[in-house]
Amino acid sequence: MKHAISRRQLIKTAALGGAGALLAACGAPSTPQIIEVTRQTVKEVQSTVQVTTEVTQQVEVTKEVQVTAAPTAATKLTVWGSGLDLTQIDKDPTGAGAAMKMHRDLFIAKHPGTTVVWEDHGWDETLRENVTTALLGGTAPDVIVGENFFQAYAALNAMLPIDDVIPPDVAKNSIVGTHKAAIYNGKIYGLSWLSGCFGFEMNGDLLKAAGLDQKVPGTWDEMLAVSKAVTDKGAGKFFGYTLQGPQGFSVGGMFRLAVYLQQLGVTINKPDAFDQPNFNDPKGFPVWDLVRKLNPYEPPGLVFESDEGKVYTQLFLGKSAQQVAGSWFVSWATANKFNNSVWGSVPIPQGGKAASYVVGNVIYGVLSASKAPDLAKDWVIISQDDKVQNLVFSSAGRLPSTISAMNTLVADTATGAGHPTDADKTFGKLLRDSDLGILPQWTKAPNQLNQIWNDLFTAVIQSKTDIKQLADDAQTKAEAAMKA
Repeated sequence: MKHAISRRQLIKTAALGGAGALLAACGAPSTPQIIEVTRQTVKEVQSTVQVTTEVTQQVEVTKEVQVTAAPTAATKLTVWGSGLDLTQIDKDPTGAGAAMKMHRDLFIAKHPGTTVVWEDHGWDETLRENVTTALLGGTAPDVIVGENFFQAYAALNAMLPIDDVIPPDVAKNSIVGTHKAAIYNGKIYGLSWLSGCFGFEMNGDLLKAAGLDQKVPGTWDEMLAVSKAVTDKGAGKFFGYTLQGPQGFSVGGMFRLAVYLQQLGVTINKPDAFDQPNFNDPKGFPVWDLVRKLNPYEPPGLVFESDEGKVYTQLFLGKSAQQVAGSWFVSWATANKFNNSVWGSVPIPQGGKAASYVVGNVIYGVLSASKAPDLAKDWVIISQDDKVQNLVFSSAGRLPSTISAMNTLVADTATGAGHPTDADKTFGKLLRDSDLGILPQWTKAPNQLNQIWNDLFTAVIQSKTDIKQLADDAQTKAEAAMKA
């Protein structure tokens, strides 16, 4: 069924807010299947030297897949994937591209005669703009990829729910937090191919220098005590905590503090409205108090550093002892030749709960404009197959999105390339077991709302003004921006 979507509504989606952090019968002869990749964009960022390169290339690949079912009438499925998928699937099919190749091959074996057209249209803001342009121009793909805008598109009837085709065993096996951002009005509009989450990282060398145990604090009070002890011992050479502030990537600092808010049962958006600001919830005020207490224990000026890579490499450089860390920080530490990180869950406030946030999460969903909705839905379902999910970590270096694949990862006792370290397993358990939060999906004035929140962050750090006053002022400005 096609849904009417107004042009004005679609244009609004081009600026949706969110974060941005990228897989029979028998008897018939084999049939060549055409896999077209119409555009690839490769973007690599080296965290230490901060070098960015972009390469755009045209690629057309013919892939033979052995099938035993009689081919059906040729059908085209257009999938918008992330650069992570597209750059490796044919370059390194047994290594970095293995999970996505498995996804592709399982799909083609189930739907012989299907032509899959695979395109990369960017990520985050660029991707949302391109989706909107395609919908307005009548050139929408069948399947889109993304992280944090599905609820907004679902609210516009631009996406199809997939509950009707999700097998019960698949539904039970999916880690709900990984596709929470694609649940709207109780219906599921997408499933995650790979994921990540936040935990906690400490510099073991600095803990030892300060005479402290090399273990992650269990509470906020213990975290503050460690921050003070390390800072005092460092005497200006090293410090106790890495606090990413309100500069640079607009939701970078928000993401980390959102974990602390989640521990208190607070979300940045209204609990019952994904796109409504909730900046002055009094239950969240202890987080702002924590920020004020942590700030003196951070390397001077770092809180206003706009380069996120520089902020978090301070721990690797021996300048900072503690930080909220993403699951990809494990490999990042190794790349920076730092091998004495201590890993665990984020310390919890008194009366709070264990919590984390999904990040670096790649979700697939189906547009209502799809010309092959049944095939498109099946593409999403196949992303959950054990054969795919069990290859996610070894090929992409990211965490899988299903319970069974995560259990396999956690139980893996092998070592070496392609196998998880104890730190990877720690993050795997956090993703599997935590109360996972997601960032808001603003549909109105997203840039303004993010800036208002960051201005609140700045005011908390730079002033001693009552937190309630600052938060109420931010909420008033946010509601005005929504009405403008």
